[in-house]
Amino acid sequence: MPNPLPSTSLSATDTDLLHLRRSFIRHLAADHRTPATRNAYTAAIEQLEAFLVERGLPTSVTELTPGHLEAFIVSLYERGMRPTTILARHHALSRFFGWLVAENELATSPMASIRAPAATLPEPQVLTSEEIAALLAACEGDAFEDLRDVAMILLFLDTGLRRTELAELQLDNVDLESDAAYVAGAGRIPRAAPFDQPTAQALERYLAARALHRWTHLPHLWLGRRGGLTDRGVDLAVRHRGRLAGLANLHPQRLRHTFVQQYLADGGSGRDLMHLVGWKSRQLLGRYKTAPRAERLRAEWLRLGDRL
Repeated sequence: MPNPLPSTSLSATDTDLLHLRRSFIRHLAADHRTPATRNAYTAAIEQLEAFLVERGLPTSVTELTPGHLEAFIVSLYERGMRPTTILARHHALSRFFGWLVAENELATSPMASIRAPAATLPEPQVLTSEEIAALLAACEGDAFEDLRDVAMILLFLDTGLRRTELAELQLDNVDLESDAAYVAGAGRIPRAAPFDQPTAQALERYLAARALHRWTHLPHLWLGRRGGLTDRGVDLAVRHRGRLAGLANLHPQRLRHTFVQQYLADGGSGRDLMHLVGWKSRQLLGRYKTAPRAERLRAEWLRLGDRL
């Protein structure tokens, strides 16, 4: 009698949450998702797995039901987790189980019937004209770092780039003929980020100094003492200038918030804004529609940029 064919069914290990989580994170990396995004998805899946183990529930995705996932979401409320964090966990798990369906690991997602929790996103913090003036004044000087940081800050304020996007800029990504920076944002979708003349002038002054820098041969736009600036290097530079300006815990995201709020205050359309800043969801846009109307800062910071 011939030997039976080996079983092609998946083992419990193959369908275990943490086993499939590793494959999912590799998928996100191949899709050029940022490390921060991958870490957030990893945390959500690991938190779910820990909850299931603690309750003696199955950790194989083929055995999970909507009831299991709903109990997990409820447990997050019971722990006092913020609604915005719970919403992020819901989003991460919906994406994970949706990917399992797309990969034919599951017929349906157990998250499909679980409504996203209501959460009011925090109001964005934007800089005032006085704070922008102080920040740019903190960059005054002819030292290389002064010229670099004022160009960096004006580019943030003028384009709303993400910190990672600005940090990853290379020399050939900036066109001073068209006054635009070309970036590959979330999902590596390319877009142009136009900037105004004072920012172009600040970039020109920085590039002249950059040409004499010891690391000028590198492709990175932003240089530091040890070579090209990393994502963290950009963050540290902005925070340093913030401290000099008396702005505690200033971070690049606040510069992005300032650009977005100003764009809307100036009458810009939400659709155009989403393209400019690389948003896919209108949920983020809603945060700014409910925020107080911003001061009209653009003319002020452009005038200050001309002075530097």
